[in-house]
Amino acid sequence: MVVVIGILVALLAAGLVLLVASVTSAGDAQGSPWRSFRAGWAARGTRDEAAQAAEAEPVDLKLAEFLAVTADQGDAYLHVEELGDSLHRAREKALGALPGTRRS
Repeated sequence: MVVVIGILVALLAAGLVLLVASVTSAGDAQGSPWRSFRAGWAARGTRDEAAQAAEAEPVDLKLAEFLAVTADQGDAYLHVEELGDSLHRAREKALGALPGTRRS
């Protein structure tokens, strides 16, 4: 009985969310959430490009080969010196903000 009441409360809450969303987005160019929901529900049986791509044959490739092919030889994303400087400045700011702490 408690489970049924919980499900009913959840459905009521979802309905209220849809109602509030449809009222607040009445001037939206994409249409109301209720129309979007109905359009999505109607299109659930059709096969789209994403579903076709999900059913494609998997490519058998070793991880080491994949990483070797996709390796980027450019500049590194993180620079250790910049990261260390930033951490040092952040530590100094944090110590300055705390009363009664010494800077070392």
